[in-house]
Amino acid sequence: MEALSGTTSDGRADRPSKSLLLLFLVIATSMVVGSLVLSSVTNQPEPEQHLITIPAGTAARLNAGQDVNIIPTDLDFRLRDQLTVVNEDSAAHQIGPFLIPAGKQLNTRFAEAATIEGFCSLHSSGRVKINIGGT
Repeated sequence: MEALSGTTSDGRADRPSKSLLLLFLVIATSMVVGSLVLSSVTNQPEPEQHLITIPAGTAARLNAGQDVNIIPTDLDFRLRDQLTVVNEDSAAHQIGPFLIPAGKQLNTRFAEAATIEGFCSLHSSGRVKINIGGT
């Protein structure tokens, strides 16, 4: 602190003037407002909410060899999109890395761009591909 304080040639304490503090406040405020304006100008799309409901009886229909058309084999999302999967079935189901127990729900938000391929209990092929794009 001593390095920041001292005395002037006439013996008064050397303190930052009010105008210097005001200048600092104006610059700091401008930086905050500028970053908010810049983020709105970049036209980032709003994240989307994706809801998938697995109806009761799905596992029984799959076991009987029926085709269920709940989700496509390729799922496409953008960063920050949210996926909610509601499992109303009496059996657990898996969509890629996500296991949704019977009667439960999955909520996830995608934070990183990636392509994930994995097992899917909702397809006769047993596969699903989840694409998470940058925008």
